[in-house]
Amino acid sequence: MQRTSPLTEFDSIKPILSELRIFGGVIDSQLVAILQKVELWILSTGDVVFHKGNEPMHIYIVKSGRIDLQLCENEVIIHKHELHVGECFGEASLMSMHKHTATAVAASDSEIIVLPKKALIELRHENVELFALLMMNIARELARRLYLTDELLLAATARKATPSCIP
Repeated sequence: MQRTSPLTEFDSIKPILSELRIFGGVIDSQLVAILQKVELWILSTGDVVFHKGNEPMHIYIVKSGRIDLQLCENEVIIHKHELHVGECFGEASLMSMHKHTATAVAASDSEIIVLPKKALIELRHENVELFALLMMNIARELARRLYLTDELLLAATARKATPSCIP
């Protein structure tokens, strides 16, 4: 069962956050402002972070453990991706304002850093420059993922297709 704990040990997560692309260009004083808005969720193996179809309410960052992103349809589970320490998830749904397209489950006992949607909205009013930087970084990260998805799709299609592309 998930437990929420206030985040008080900023020094333990600062190295994790400073390596994340979504915090690229964020200076220490801005990072402190963000850290004051996050929570720590403590999960046991099998705990669900969110279900497919849930409204997005947070951006999540793995502090410890592993989180499994699963695609579930008609009682078939496809393990889409396993997230490890320092990886971020949930931001695509939050930015697109679409319901989650996957289910996130703790693959082991885990801790995740949670940035609530409400905190982002507050940040927009408190520090528009920092908010804009975060949104630009998130958009850039989503564009990278889209590019990688396109490459995977192209590679899978190329294996099945006959050569007909003109360079």
